[in-house]
Amino acid sequence: MRLVLIVLAILIAGGAGYYYWESQSQNGFEVQTAPAKRGDIRRAVSTTGTVTPLVTVNIGSQLSGNIGVINVDYSDKVKAGDVLARIEPSTFETKVKEERAAVAIAKANAALQGAEVDKAEANLIKANLDLDRAKKLVQRGASSQAALDEAVAAQAGAEALAIAKANVENARATVDQKEATLENAEVDLARTYIRSPIDGVVIEKAVEVGQTVAASFTAPELFVIAQDLSQVQIEAEVDEADIGQVKASDRVSFTVDAYPFESFEGKVDQIRLAPTDLENVVTYTVIITAANRDGKLLPGMTANVSIVTGEHDDVVTVPSQALRFEPRGAAEALVQPDDDGAEEAGRGNSEQAKVIRQLNEYLDLDEERIARIRDALEAEFERSADEQPGLGVPSRGDEKERNRLRRNNVLRTQLSAEEFRQFEMGQRQAQGRRGTVWLYRNGKLVPVEVRLGLADATDTEVQEGLDAGTEVVIRVREKSE
Repeated sequence: MRLVLIVLAILIAGGAGYYYWESQSQNGFEVQTAPAKRGDIRRAVSTTGTVTPLVTVNIGSQLSGNIGVINVDYSDKVKAGDVLARIEPSTFETKVKEERAAVAIAKANAALQGAEVDKAEANLIKANLDLDRAKKLVQRGASSQAALDEAVAAQAGAEALAIAKANVENARATVDQKEATLENAEVDLARTYIRSPIDGVVIEKAVEVGQTVAASFTAPELFVIAQDLSQVQIEAEVDEADIGQVKASDRVSFTVDAYPFESFEGKVDQIRLAPTDLENVVTYTVIITAANRDGKLLPGMTANVSIVTGEHDDVVTVPSQALRFEPRGAAEALVQPDDDGAEEAGRGNSEQAKVIRQLNEYLDLDEERIARIRDALEAEFERSADEQPGLGVPSRGDEKERNRLRRNNVLRTQLSAEEFRQFEMGQRQAQGRRGTVWLYRNGKLVPVEVRLGLADATDTEVQEGLDAGTEVVIRVREKSE
């Protein structure tokens, strides 16, 4: 029964397709059309990325030693200052005790040197008094020269006070040195406590009790803490061909493999300018932030990302295939000729009108100059049509090129060099915003120029030049015999 239904469906679809083609078949050609529709259109850049925490901190040890205690495990929540683990402290405690003793010895030595200074000062005072007394006695003849010489020698020996003071300074410097060494030992002892610097969640633990930690040039990584998983970010790689469409604050929707039927929302937070070149494929990293209040998004998940770079509602759209269509080969015979068979001149009139419209759009010219340019264009296109009688219908590619040359010949004589440059710049900028669709009327193909907007994978927005419901040509093919 199911097979019968499938066969019937195929026959019905085939019959509908046959009627569609036949209803559009004339003059030996079959013309396929599609209606311009009114609806919403969204342009998006698709890519993939990896879910990561907004902030992660790698926590290591500045000391070498054995891990004595571990207080946390995977997914544990921690506060700033919490002890995650501790290195066995006995060696560092002993070092602190040794340095405290060294400080005490240094202070005692400094005190001893201070006492020596006091003694040297007292001896100097006594020697000076004895020398003065000996001089007076010698002057009165009450003492011998030998006694005076002895007093002078005693006074010279008392000059050792300077050396004693220097010894005191040296002892005090030694105290400072020992205190600094003690401070370093106390810092190392404090570093045996491995603490969390932030509030967060333990997402990585790379150590166990009893494990030896060797800190050499770089601190070994023991824990990784994610600051806040209620907000996450996605690091997405965007191809260089698409990065120009992406800007900060663009809306983003994405899914993850763990929840394939649930869509998450975010926004572009940052576009990193440093490129990544992998096998000649250049990409740029785009940082996307997203809320994760229910905790479903976990670090490391792969996100299938759609960055919305443009969004218009209730606009006229046509299938993008209609913009790619152009009559070629035998189908060029269906192109609508102008009245009285003056096709070349008629196309010239259409081209003139387009040029005048573009001049008004790109340049600020007065009506008098516009009128002169219009007359010059008419004369140029009429002259060209008269020079090529009876050549038949040229291909549209050839015709467009000839029209471009005619237009430029006139504009170069009517515009300044700067005005002509601005006109060409406007033309280049408009190339991505204009296009041509073809209508099928009375058995003939009629071109209509339209202004384009956003485009998605299948449809393109038409901003002006076409109404919803108008049938546009998708494809033309010759009837098979």
